[in-house]
Amino acid sequence: MIFVTVGSTQIPFARLIRALDRLPDDARLLVQHGPVPPPPGATEARDFMEFPEVVERMQAADVVICHAGAGSILCALRAGHTPVVVPRLERFRETVDDHQLELARALAADGRVIALEDLTRLPEAVTAAPPPRPRTHSEALLPIQVAVRDAIGAGAPSLA
Repeated sequence: MIFVTVGSTQIPFARLIRALDRLPDDARLLVQHGPVPPPPGATEARDFMEFPEVVERMQAADVVICHAGAGSILCALRAGHTPVVVPRLERFRETVDDHQLELARALAADGRVIALEDLTRLPEAVTAAPPPRPRTHSEALLPIQVAVRDAIGAGAPSLA
């Protein structure tokens, strides 16, 4: 199963949702699509999900495709994925600046994500994504992960 998330913002990310049509017809897609219509080929589609469900779906997925929001990337990494990351871009009015592009490129240079700027290459990026690594309880949280967990509050599940 491929889990796709555009994050929790109300700013549409139709460019990513439209690109999902490039994936094979037999791809099982669970898509959190935000304030745009769901892709026609989705197995399951939801406009928004609560944080615990996003984490659960990432853990169950074979591949994660997400916007380049820090929270989505950290959750995918914590679930053992090398996510396919599609940055929202200022020129398409998907964000206020290109901070997501900068983050995606930096993490791709380090091999942590597959940064995808050319959405025509989405099928190749999904194929290139390695299977998720098994999580171990001994993995230590990065300081940014602790900050995100703490910012979300005590009601959210632990990322540990």
